[in-house]
Amino acid sequence: MSRNADVFSYQLKRQRNRRTVHFVVFMICLYVFVNLVNSFLVFPVRQHSVSMIPDVSEKSVVMFSPVIKNYTRGDVVLLKPRDDKKPSFIVRQLDRFVRFFTAQQISILENSELPSSKYHTRRIVALPGDTIYMRDYVLYVKPAGERHFLTEFEIVEEPYNVTFYVPPTEWDTEIGVKGSFEEFTLGSDQYFVLADNRKSSDDSRLWGAVNKEDISAKALMCYFPFRDFKIF
Repeated sequence: MSRNADVFSYQLKRQRNRRTVHFVVFMICLYVFVNLVNSFLVFPVRQHSVSMIPDVSEKSVVMFSPVIKNYTRGDVVLLKPRDDKKPSFIVRQLDRFVRFFTAQQISILENSELPSSKYHTRRIVALPGDTIYMRDYVLYVKPAGERHFLTEFEIVEEPYNVTFYVPPTEWDTEIGVKGSFEEFTLGSDQYFVLADNRKSSDDSRLWGAVNKEDISAKALMCYFPFRDFKIF
């Protein structure tokens, strides 16, 4: 009887160990698969600021794709950090691991307080060859070959919302984040990007135009929180 019990107990342990190994292998395969998808097809980014309100709220999660490279007016894009310093391969993989198992809620690479070390979500408002100027936080655009300026809202195909700041009459719009600037023309590979929250966010008004190589990915949809679900 004791021998039968020992054999039964041994078999239970083997089954338990087998299930444990299968579970670990499954989680490793799932992690590798998700990271391959994140690297080459789509990946989620958690919005940590109010720079893109009201269309992209703080703490929302946006799905981006690095595959799509045909950027148009109004596209929401993810910009690479302006700081050239890149973390090591091990640190990047560890960050992916942490973000994967915390549903994008925690990132070891986003603890830096330096804005230049972070990815930024911004909206493309002007394309290469456009001539642009700004008045009272509204951008005016004259595409290459055209004769007249139109507001950014008249020229875009898909409408979007912007948070405006109406300063006092005597306020100098050159102070802080610019609300006005004189016209200039973008180069052949330059894009002008702005935050939707125009009153307190840094963007091309501070950095200048960005090149295509500075754009990491294009937004596809905002899927969390579910009440804010939106396809871009």
